[in-house]
Amino acid sequence: MYATCLHCHRALGSNESIEAFPVGRRLAFDAAKGRLWVICPSCERWNLSPIEERWEAVEGCERLFRGQKLRAQTENVGLARLAEGTELIRIGSPLRPEFAAWRYGGVFRRRFRKQIGAAVVSGTCAATGVMMLAGMSIGTALAPIVLVPLLIGGATIGYATVASQFAVVGKVTGASGELLRVTMWNLEHSKFIANYDGSLQLDLTHSGGRQELTGDRATRALGTLLARLNQAGGAKETITAAADLIADAGDPRSAIALIAREAERRTSPVRRVHTLVGDYLTTNRGALHRLPATHRLALEMSLHETSEQFALDQELASLERAWREAEEIAAIADGILTPLLRKH
Repeated sequence: MYATCLHCHRALGSNESIEAFPVGRRLAFDAAKGRLWVICPSCERWNLSPIEERWEAVEGCERLFRGQKLRAQTENVGLARLAEGTELIRIGSPLRPEFAAWRYGGVFRRRFRKQIGAAVVSGTCAATGVMMLAGMSIGTALAPIVLVPLLIGGATIGYATVASQFAVVGKVTGASGELLRVTMWNLEHSKFIANYDGSLQLDLTHSGGRQELTGDRATRALGTLLARLNQAGGAKETITAAADLIADAGDPRSAIALIAREAERRTSPVRRVHTLVGDYLTTNRGALHRLPATHRLALEMSLHETSEQFALDQELASLERAWREAEEIAAIADGILTPLLRKH
């Protein structure tokens, strides 16, 4: 086992995570081919480890990598940072994105508990008021004073439902940098589309008209609106279901596309319907705020992940180029050494 770089002859450093191979702070491994490299912190060249020392170490790297709930992956390269600072670079097919529930579960559960707490306080106050009214004699002269507010309150519920449609959900940044106010009613007439290249398009209706947002603008606007729509969070089962949706889709971008298709399938135009008791407007089942909670939570998770993934793509692309060069050398080196090992 060596401790210095084969190229620049500087120290490779050490790690406390891989007991069978304590050399190096950045280890790259390919479990399928049995390769293990130490990446030099000085020249960033990949040093292929001796073939007789790598098998147990590769198994340890794979086990530790799979145990990390926070990791970044492309089609061929994965990156994970261990708690003590060692970086593991995994070569091979990407693993299922099981990090979503871990990263966002706590956030959504806190929102959920906060919402439940607010509902309990509100319900307690309402129950106290009802009990006080119940203690009064309806047959007394106070009856009109008691009944009239109750009747008015019942009528107010209808007005409150209508008023909630015009409540501002959030303010998002428009194509030219201006702030756009978006209400629940606006969302009935808005939709988002996931394009084939992975980019997003948001056809947004707002208080000042209509605007089409694309790319980063659409991603940020959707993230802002979802944070408000998902303010109630979710129970553990809902959060787990949302994480499973992302995992089953394959990756966050595929999950966004899947949810966009489901929203499109559910979409129906808002129209006025005439009935005997009056007119009313239908709702759009494909509107962002009318999607199932599982879909909304999964969409918020996925949008955050794609934003962070974009920042990591350059680093992963650089690692993939370096791996391809190192793999060519490793294939030759291992091909030469294998017959010699077989003789012994």
